[in-house]
Amino acid sequence: MSFGIKTALASLLLILLSTLPALADSGVQGRVAWRGELVPEVRVRAYRSIADIGLGKELAVSAPSDMDGTYRMTLPPGEYYLTARDYADTPKADGHFCYYSGAPVRVNGGAFTNVGFNLVKIPAAVAPVKGNLTGIRGKVTYQGEPLEKCYLYVYKDPSKGFKGPAYFVQPVGKGSFRLRLPPGEYYLLARKRARGGQFGPIEIGDYFNYYYGNPVRIEKNEMHEVQIETISRLSMLEEGENTSKRTVTGTILDPQGKPAAEVRVFAYREAKMTGTPDLFSHPTDADGHFSLPLPSDGPWHLLARENFGGPAQEGEWVGRYGGAQGQAVTLTESKPNDEVTIHVERKIIP
Repeated sequence: MSFGIKTALASLLLILLSTLPALADSGVQGRVAWRGELVPEVRVRAYRSIADIGLGKELAVSAPSDMDGTYRMTLPPGEYYLTARDYADTPKADGHFCYYSGAPVRVNGGAFTNVGFNLVKIPAAVAPVKGNLTGIRGKVTYQGEPLEKCYLYVYKDPSKGFKGPAYFVQPVGKGSFRLRLPPGEYYLLARKRARGGQFGPIEIGDYFNYYYGNPVRIEKNEMHEVQIETISRLSMLEEGENTSKRTVTGTILDPQGKPAAEVRVFAYREAKMTGTPDLFSHPTDADGHFSLPLPSDGPWHLLARENFGGPAQEGEWVGRYGGAQGQAVTLTESKPNDEVTIHVERKIIP
């Protein structure tokens, strides 16, 4: 082989090697907006946990969003909690903020997960009122108007991603609330489900938000003023694009072998399948079919039921994959998809 050919091949190899990191890039990308208006100069921040948000322990910070509200941030494969804001550390009046409600966001190798942020504006700060009362008071709003018939959720432990029972749930009838709390540190969220109730996922058209001032630190004899502006779940902006290459599909059947419609499949990482599921499907169609993308190989434990929250109710369709003993679903590179059948029965409470 001539020296010229060797040199050309070596140069080509160097070019190919130099492109590999770019080809292997992964992370998140999308747009940020406030009430439908795309917002520039907003930075997206990635954290390992919700608690790290209040501590300022960022794993990565994006460049400011462009004039069309778009951003892009490189991250290694993994799960992240994300915020978007246009201020450095301390919340400022008229600043923009959003905690991504679909967290944790899964980033897969060699792909960018689409994540949109629906921002709120931060009101002017109000100092805590010193007196005989300890707790919080304030309003829940939507686009400047009181949000009626919603719920204020108070959590003390953010490690479960606000899944499972809250420390306290306060019904908010006319948009205003007052709640006594012992001194401590709290995380506040507001939710209003179109179908009503305290429990269940936030779906398209529901109202929700994470308080920008979390965690709220309350001292004895302090009443904190809290203003939570909610947003409405949007199908295109607030939902991240699923980049998972793992999916379980199948059919839900009743005891007579007929399709069971309007039943969801819940996926748990733990076999005991208690508390809020890690993932859930859309309701089954008239033929009992479902499809559930999964972020990893598993093993995954599957439970089918009609309703969210609390123990199954009398007469509710319930069933676990593999029957009473249960059977896990594990996916692999060679078998990224699996099709299962789950049998359900009406819940009977003795």
